[in-house]
Amino acid sequence: MNFDLIIVDDDPEYIFFHKLLAKKSGISETPLTFAGGQEIINYLSELKDKEISNLLIFLDIYMTDIDGWGVLDYLQTLNRPEKIKVILITSSVSMDDKKKAIKYPSVIEYIEKPLMMNYLINLKDQPIFI
Repeated sequence: MNFDLIIVDDDPEYIFFHKLLAKKSGISETPLTFAGGQEIINYLSELKDKEISNLLIFLDIYMTDIDGWGVLDYLQTLNRPEKIKVILITSSVSMDDKKKAIKYPSVIEYIEKPLMMNYLINLKDQPIFI
């Protein structure tokens, strides 16, 4: 794969489940995991610009510290939409959330939980970063 996978969710069960699916599907053997928005923002802010290269982020929207919208707003400040792609994986079925998500250039997909293995298998064969 030509990207590093990051999983961000405040629910440890979903982190475990998404990490397991990523490994079993062949998407990533060692995804990084973060238990909330602040953790991923801290991690990315410590990286230098040149170190941010082809990151695929599985991001929950509704988290207890900084929510997914706050993370997406932060990602926009990095001005690297070609290097950071986001798949929102959320329990929200709100049409307003779906409409809001497509306004972010880094968001490539909106998936209602639970994430399914067949989606990851298909994703593995698609070019995400060119």
